[in-house]
Amino acid sequence: MSGIAVKFQYLPNVLTIIRLLLAGPISLAILSERPVWTISLFGIAALSDALDGFLARRYGWQSRFGAMLDPLADKVLLVTAFLSLTVIKVFPLWLTLLVIGRDVLIVAGTFIYRWVVGSIQFKPSLLGKLCTLLQLSLIMTALVSAALNYTKPVILLQPLVALFTVGSGLQYVVEWGRKGICRARKRH
Repeated sequence: MSGIAVKFQYLPNVLTIIRLLLAGPISLAILSERPVWTISLFGIAALSDALDGFLARRYGWQSRFGAMLDPLADKVLLVTAFLSLTVIKVFPLWLTLLVIGRDVLIVAGTFIYRWVVGSIQFKPSLLGKLCTLLQLSLIMTALVSAALNYTKPVILLQPLVALFTVGSGLQYVVEWGRKGICRARKRH
């Protein structure tokens, strides 16, 4: 591998770190109710997410660090945006608690599984990916709606996001619970 290619292999991780660092400015833009800034920053974060994933898959620039950092950056961005949009009363508190609760459940479940059962190869489910896509879509819809002073799309999307959030959280509990039980039985 040439020296230039070696340097570029870290680009997906750099893009992920940039996305992680954008969570603070995005939150500040939301809280100061600056929709154009917020949409611009959120758009940059979304593009960095798409680009880092493409580069990692296309050129094989995947790393264990990136595999852990990428979902962390996504969660920090989602939770920060949900909390900020709740503070300015765009999202209801119950929805934000549901979104955060699902993520806490998944993280806690991962640690418990690792502690009780052992190593874990965590892959997001299709339902989990759809849930994240819907949550991101709700955030972007809320940002655009705030810029246009039109809240109806946000209200219509909230029950769908809630349904997918609960559904994917339950799916993770059932799937990893079943895997844990099967692995425990094989040990004994």
